[in-house]
Amino acid sequence: MNAWEAVVDCHKCDAYDKVVKGFESVCSSWPWFVDYVKKTWLIPHKEKFVRAWTDRVMHLGNTTSNKCIS
Repeated sequence: MNAWEAVVDCHKCDAYDKVVKGFESVCSSWPWFVDYVKKTWLIPHKEKFVRAWTDRVMHLGNTTSNKCIS
């Protein structure tokens, strides 16, 4: 989980590849899992949830789309 959190919380685009390599290394016992994560989430959708890209858009600190209605 720490390796995945490091990927999602990566602050700089130039550090992203290094963090992904760390994730791959930690999960190397499960190559099918690494392949799934990369093909399903990281390659097509990283700009939507990795901090290096999401911090480029003003969101006023909002990190979820959930709406709490009282």
